[in-house]
Amino acid sequence: MGDWPAMLAPDATADPIADLVGRFEGAVVASARTRRELAREIEGDLREDAAARVAAGATEREAAMAVVAGFGDVRALASEMSVELLAARGTRFASLTALGSVVLLVAWFSGMTTLVGLGFRVPADDGWMLQVSRALDVAGPLVVAVGLAGWIAIRRSGSLAAIATVAALQLGFAGALVAGAIAMAGVATAPAAGAGLLDALIALTVLLGSALVAASAGVLVRWGAIRLEPRRARS
Repeated sequence: MGDWPAMLAPDATADPIADLVGRFEGAVVASARTRRELAREIEGDLREDAAARVAAGATEREAAMAVVAGFGDVRALASEMSVELLAARGTRFASLTALGSVVLLVAWFSGMTTLVGLGFRVPADDGWMLQVSRALDVAGPLVVAVGLAGWIAIRRSGSLAAIATVAALQLGFAGALVAGAIAMAGVATAPAAGAGLLDALIALTVLLGSALVAASAGVLVRWGAIRLEPRRARS
C-alpha cells in the first residue's frame, strides 16, 4: 500500500514536450515522412521556447510544462493541420490528374483515328467495346472539367468535398480505362502496321491509369481518415 502515492504521482522524469509532440504526430493524418518532419519542426520550436523560459529563471520542468500548456488542444490542432495538408495535396492532385486524363484522351483519340485509317475494326462479337468507348468519350471531358473546377475550389476554400468528388470521379474513370485497355488487349487484333501503336496505347493506359487509380485511392483514404477522426476521438 505504501507504493500507491508514488504510482499515482506524475512521473517527474517524463518529458512533457516529447509526450506532446508524440501525441501530435500520431494524431495528424499524413504520410509518415510528413508527420516526422512536422514533429521535428514543432519540437524544435517548443524546445526553443522552453530554453528561453529557463534563461529567464524558470526550471526546466516548469518551462516545459508552461510550453505544453500554451500549445493548445493537440487533437484540434492536429485535425486542422490534417485538413491543410490534404488541401495542399488535393490542389496538386486535381491539376495533375486532369492533365493525366487529357493525355489519355488525346492519345486514344489520335491513336484510334490512326488505327481505323489502317483498317482496324472492332469485331461484331465485341460490340460492348464500342459502347464502353462512347461512354468514356463522354465521361473523359467531364472528369477533366470537374478536375479543373475542383482545383479552383480547393485553392479558394480548401474544400474537402471538392477533393473527395474529384478523387472519386477520377478513380472510376481511370479504373474503367485500365479495365477496358486490359480487355482490349485480350480480344482486339490490330493490322500489322498498327500493332505496335495499339500495344503502346494499351501500355500507356495501364501504366498512367494505374497511377491515377493509386493517387485517387490515396486521397480518398486520407479524406476518409480525416472524416472519421472525430469519431475515434470520442470512442
